[in-house]
Amino acid sequence: MLSHPTAKGLLHKPFPYYDELAIVYGKDRATGDGAMGFSETLDEIAEEINNGWNDDFDPFDPLDEMNANASMNSSIPSSQTTRKAKRKSNNGDPLVELLSKSVQEFSTMQASASDSIRKLADCFQHEADGAARRMKLYEEIKKVDGLTNSQRLKIGKLLVSNQPHIDYFFTLEEEFKLDFLLGMLE
Repeated sequence: MLSHPTAKGLLHKPFPYYDELAIVYGKDRATGDGAMGFSETLDEIAEEINNGWNDDFDPFDPLDEMNANASMNSSIPSSQTTRKAKRKSNNGDPLVELLSKSVQEFSTMQASASDSIRKLADCFQHEADGAARRMKLYEEIKKVDGLTNSQRLKIGKLLVSNQPHIDYFFTLEEEFKLDFLLGMLE
């Protein structure tokens, strides 16, 4: 209370969701370059399992735990051959296989979703570009000499309803635009 006198009213008051907020905002959370998300952590675990790192030590096997504690407390190293003989292999563990399969499926879904979102963003960008061209259309039609105002309005109405014609109109050089527009009126 000395560091925050204004928080005096909170003393001995229940704080809802404290545990959940402590998990998110606790001091022991990794941030920055070395931090990994959930899927990255699971990928790393699956890779370590597939590379055989768990062949050396199984924390759930009581014999391994006793050997690990004994080797920490004793200056005499334990025999690797006896430890390996007593250890169980986790390569066929159905839980590990299920977890690995789930991580792979999640990664596939995430890649697919990213691709779909990119396609959707491209579609919106194309639509925005088309809208910008439609807004510039009348200014471009006004630049073409040889048309009456009535013809410009009719051509504008025809072009606005046909996006491919607008796209083509903007690709034409100035000398061809009048012929293109007069051809639309016929």
